[in-house]
Amino acid sequence: MNAKTETPVLPEGACLTAKVPERGEALLGDVVVNPYRLAPLTAIIRDGGRSLSNAHVRVLGRGERGVDITYEVSDRSLWTYGGIPVFGLYPDHVNQVEVTYKLDGERVREQYQIYAPAVRLPVVARQTAALPEVEPIKVAAGFEKRLYLFNHLQGDIPGGRAFKWNALGGAAEWDQVGNNWIADSNGDVRWYLDIEQIHDSNRRDSLGGTMGFQQTRDGKLIWGQGQTYSKYDLLGRRIWQRSLPDKFADFSHEIRETTNGTYLLRVGTSDYRRPDGKRVRSIRDHIIEVNEAGDVLDFWDLNQILDPYRGDLLETLGKAAIQLPPGVQKQDERLANELAEGDLPFGDTPGVGTGRNWAHVNAIDYDADDDSIIVSARHQGVVKIGRDKQVKWILASPQGWPERLRDKVLTPVASENFDWSWTQHTAWLTGKGTLTVFDNGWGRDFAPTKLAGNYSRAVEYRIDEGKGTVEQVWEYGKERGDEWYSPVTSVVAYRPETDTQFIYSASVNFLTPEKLTTTVLNEVRRGTQEVLVELKVHSRQPGSVGYRALVIDLAKAF
Repeated sequence: MNAKTETPVLPEGACLTAKVPERGEALLGDVVVNPYRLAPLTAIIRDGGRSLSNAHVRVLGRGERGVDITYEVSDRSLWTYGGIPVFGLYPDHVNQVEVTYKLDGERVREQYQIYAPAVRLPVVARQTAALPEVEPIKVAAGFEKRLYLFNHLQGDIPGGRAFKWNALGGAAEWDQVGNNWIADSNGDVRWYLDIEQIHDSNRRDSLGGTMGFQQTRDGKLIWGQGQTYSKYDLLGRRIWQRSLPDKFADFSHEIRETTNGTYLLRVGTSDYRRPDGKRVRSIRDHIIEVNEAGDVLDFWDLNQILDPYRGDLLETLGKAAIQLPPGVQKQDERLANELAEGDLPFGDTPGVGTGRNWAHVNAIDYDADDDSIIVSARHQGVVKIGRDKQVKWILASPQGWPERLRDKVLTPVASENFDWSWTQHTAWLTGKGTLTVFDNGWGRDFAPTKLAGNYSRAVEYRIDEGKGTVEQVWEYGKERGDEWYSPVTSVVAYRPETDTQFIYSASVNFLTPEKLTTTVLNEVRRGTQEVLVELKVHSRQPGSVGYRALVIDLAKAF
């Protein structure tokens, strides 16, 4: 190793079994790979009891096209880890790692060779690789150092499924195994989450898909999983992992940090008393706000805010939805509909009424300008709701809304190319006075499911709340048709540092018999059709589907 060396001196009276450093050995302590057992492609180079500062890490790229990963390490991180954190090791490879740091007023440079083991994740029938293959199609100059976290889900879980056989009710039985990894711009795996450390289908507190990954302002990762939600750093160190508050249950899809330092989570309820007196577990229809300590500060009950009996979109989703019995006319009053529904079954299935999946909220954003939230409800539309629980506007087709909400539906302007979003995922503010939505397009114009001739879009809307109008200012993906069509999941998010729309069309080919997706990640220059990044993600695991992806910023992480 290229390192400053010291001549070892055996202390008087030292134990004969004490390790005596060899001449030329590095100045620092042990190298610990996978120090927290959750992130196998990370390591810590222990400081050996020395006081380091101003550290820098470079993990050299592998081969001609390999991407170097470089980052500064704050003194705070050096103290937290007791050494230098190493992120971005290649699996099943002897990695070349260069570290520099300041010690006793001198700048020291050292080289380490660190082996990281091969990727080890759950396996299903007919699988051909541990993770999908990420194929770079285009990476424009300036994007070579991008790191992308992919959040995929596998529903065909090998092994025991006790809670599938004996369902807890509500959405608790909706169990998935998360495949979560970070790839560089060359498509190489540089990090992954050892899901078997935190997922177990046979335990209530360990089942559920890992969803809603976000990088917080302090560089950590947050996500939720069934009955828990968590915050970890990129080395796998747990900051906190908490059970949902007792009043609520069944997290999935979204956890979001607000500018106030609180967190918004999409949940259901563990015991909901309907106006007709029936007690149920509600499904994907509540948003809670919690503080850093886990206290519930507020919650939004969409059953009271929207209309759980608007079922117009449910008929388009490819399976029988539970509607009011034949011959029963839908009423504007919720209680009247509840009394008219008879003995319709409850559970995690598309259907009208509290206790069924009538809303399917899959994304939340917080608008600090007026202390309100924006909710993407896949089975209804995009809705903005104030702290007072009143609807500010609805971005969805006008069809089927009750009288009390009809005037909240936005009116399109400059509408030649305008379209609503259909069974959408994500509805997030850009910071530019606009809103981006991933328009999946399943059930477009209330049409029945079809397996060809579809398209999805990333869309940017400008909303004038005072006038109650909406203008479509940009779209991408429509012209790509079926090869870019994602019937479910996916994301679009504005990236201010590159002025791009980051898009992941995450479930392409999911409705085919093989269920082997070929998903597409793009970065498109805002307001244009100029593609700056395109990665194709080829699944090697039947049944696995992409949920989201996001850009990882190492400058915040360490």
